[in-house]
Amino acid sequence: MLFKNLAEEWITQKRDFIKESTYALYLYEIENYLCPCMGQEEVSDIGADRLQNAVLEWQCGENGDGRTLKKSTVQNLVALTKQIMTYAMKKGYAGPMQAVIHYAPQSRARRARRILGDEEQLQLIDALLSAVTPETFGILLCVNSGLRIGELCALTWSDLDLGEQILHVTKTMQRIYRRDASPKSHIAITSPKTETSVRDIPLSDKICALAMKIAGRKPHHYILSNSERYMEPRTFRKHYECFLNTHGIPHINFHSLRHAFATRCIESGADCKVVSELLGHSTVNTTLNMYVHPQMSDKRKCVEAVCWN
Repeated sequence: MLFKNLAEEWITQKRDFIKESTYALYLYEIENYLCPCMGQEEVSDIGADRLQNAVLEWQCGENGDGRTLKKSTVQNLVALTKQIMTYAMKKGYAGPMQAVIHYAPQSRARRARRILGDEEQLQLIDALLSAVTPETFGILLCVNSGLRIGELCALTWSDLDLGEQILHVTKTMQRIYRRDASPKSHIAITSPKTETSVRDIPLSDKICALAMKIAGRKPHHYILSNSERYMEPRTFRKHYECFLNTHGIPHINFHSLRHAFATRCIESGADCKVVSELLGHSTVNTTLNMYVHPQMSDKRKCVEAVCWN
């Protein structure tokens, strides 16, 4: 059996047991990376050495679309390949494969994520408060809660409990692309990214006061549009970028608002576990390693604190 046939059999039987977005991701990785690399090879010939060579090909851009893939993407491809090969072993198509994968050093330096500085954040907030609309309220909500853009777009007014001042995050919105679908993509509203992403976020008095001014009368209306028609992440991201340009605010990636929220929380002395739960992370390490970016001023304070008198 060829690997491409094995992969097709595996993804077909897996389809009914995983989220639609996960299925679309697996299918994309199989078609664009796994099959171009190993698709024409016999499953029985694929072992630990072959998988190690595949890793090097993916990291060097010698496969698929020619792009060099970052380590996290390659790790995902290795995990997916192991799932498929485990299925092959259970079906008797191949023997056990216990691979210890070694990753080559990254050829390009990792670019640090830029987040809003204190003055930039104040400038952004002032601009948002100058004309409060459902769209600008959505940006403010992210600045003050660390929501992902998909979670924001899926929010309806019923998710805001203004009496208890709590935001219930129970779903996310994303555009899913499918090769065999017509049209090629569609909007899906599903459960959030992980189980821990289903969470309750307390809302500040100021956010609740703004929400009461613009809240729609119908609970099922989406917050960003204040109507039955949703605003998808792609559209809202364009609105956000246009807002920055209009107000002369330096461009900052929308997801960086989530990073800025985490950083400000830690800077204010918040417990790391509390920040982790607000963001919906499964571990505190994810919060600290990926979402906290100390500013140079804070680093300088640390150095000055231990300097001699």
